[in-house]
Amino acid sequence: MTALSLQGTTILIVEDNFVVADALRYLLDGYDGSVTAIVPSLEKAFESLAAQPVDIAVLDINLNGQSVVPLAEHLRTQGTPFVFLTGYGDEEFIPESLRGHPRLDKPVEAEHLVRTMLALVGLSG
Repeated sequence: MTALSLQGTTILIVEDNFVVADALRYLLDGYDGSVTAIVPSLEKAFESLAAQPVDIAVLDINLNGQSVVPLAEHLRTQGTPFVFLTGYGDEEFIPESLRGHPRLDKPVEAEHLVRTMLALVGLSG
């Protein structure tokens, strides 16, 4: 096992595909991350964040045809780091104001995702 660790980091996964979301949870658990919620929609994501803020979020760009952009904008204004994880290779789905945030393609290599997350929360990897 690698020395990388997300220990003490709370994580929200916003993903509409249960299999992908569960695989992400398993991956992040393996790096000692604390996945506080897995939600399939914007509505559930906002509810989850209102109940329990997180250190970082992993966002699918397209949630059953609905754009995750409103949530990403909210997280940005709140100062909560996030990473886009998408099956779409084109940035056209992300507005210019959010293109500076990391966008990783599915399937993602585990260490690449974890290193990106560690950098965003200010931990060394």
